[in-house]
Amino acid sequence: MKKIILFIMDKQSRAVGTVFMTMAIMFGAWVARLPEIKDQLGLSEGQLGLALFFMPLGATILLPFFGRISAALKERRSTMLGISAFLLTVVLPALATNYLMLTIALLFVGFAMGLANVAMNASAAAVERTEQKSIMSACHGFFSLGGMIGAGTSSLFIQLGVSPFWHLVFWAILMGSACFSSSKYLLETEVEEKKREKFSLPPRSVLGFALVGFCIMTSEGAITDWSTIYLKETLSAPGTVASFGFAIFAGFMALGRFFGDQLIAVFGSNRMLVAGCLLGLFGLLVLQHGYYGFALIGFGLIGLGYSIIIPTLFSQSAKQEGVKASVGIASVASSGYIGLLLGPVIIGFVAEHWGLGNGFMFLTGLTAIALVVVFLNSSRVRFK
Repeated sequence: MKKIILFIMDKQSRAVGTVFMTMAIMFGAWVARLPEIKDQLGLSEGQLGLALFFMPLGATILLPFFGRISAALKERRSTMLGISAFLLTVVLPALATNYLMLTIALLFVGFAMGLANVAMNASAAAVERTEQKSIMSACHGFFSLGGMIGAGTSSLFIQLGVSPFWHLVFWAILMGSACFSSSKYLLETEVEEKKREKFSLPPRSVLGFALVGFCIMTSEGAITDWSTIYLKETLSAPGTVASFGFAIFAGFMALGRFFGDQLIAVFGSNRMLVAGCLLGLFGLLVLQHGYYGFALIGFGLIGLGYSIIIPTLFSQSAKQEGVKASVGIASVASSGYIGLLLGPVIIGFVAEHWGLGNGFMFLTGLTAIALVVVFLNSSRVRFK
């Protein structure tokens, strides 16, 4: 708790944390209103999954340019450009009146999310490098906390009869103001090397981190977008309960991330990665029980298990010898981000043909793969 208070008191850390929380609040609010958008447009699970595919498509199109944009603008301006674009585009899907408009809107959301995600993690790494302290886990904790706030407060907007569009506009104005008021405290570091280098794959150790990030964030993305629908349509949970699936997932993830740095200091990064994968596997098995009460417990266990994995991957990939911090972060962030947005697509396809329950069972396999890669990678990687 003391470390969290120090994080909030530090202007640079708080500025980065505000950006993380802003993106998550918006995304949590969007997820909570997704069933309404699905019903309004009359979409099946497969159609919704295909529409959601346009977000990773947007991110993939701009993927080769993220590094160049960050290098040209540096951390502060690239972060503000990314979050500003995201706040402007995330409201567009709520305005869609047909399937084509929805896919185009999600494509632009993908453009913005890709840039914002890489830039804000680079900003967190800049604070770690310049101030010699660990804040990555806390930043991701604020991301999870923001997701819980965004999803958890959505029931109030729904009860008040606020449309999804004005719901998102409210948060965009509020959080956009918070980001801009603290943006002057975002750090700008010098470019590591002005010399342009030819493209080369990162070392095997970072590729291992990237694969684990892809598996975990694919699962995270699927849970983010489909948890409410799974509880409501598959497990017949009341509408007032269904919206809390993602809120519980994000809340327990925030809890784990706020204490993640202390746990790593005691047990080490590798052990915590193993423990996180194991707890996530157990939660996914609980999710299959078939009663929404157990499913809510399962979402909490998954969130707690996943909580420390991604921040650890970002932090460790930036510390590998012979690898630039920006290259390591971009490798994990890019693969993880694509996984985060591909997850809903995969689940939609599986749900269309074999049911949403089997879609979540697919995530169990991905988490198991992540666990195996962590074990294999531990003999090759130097954890710091």
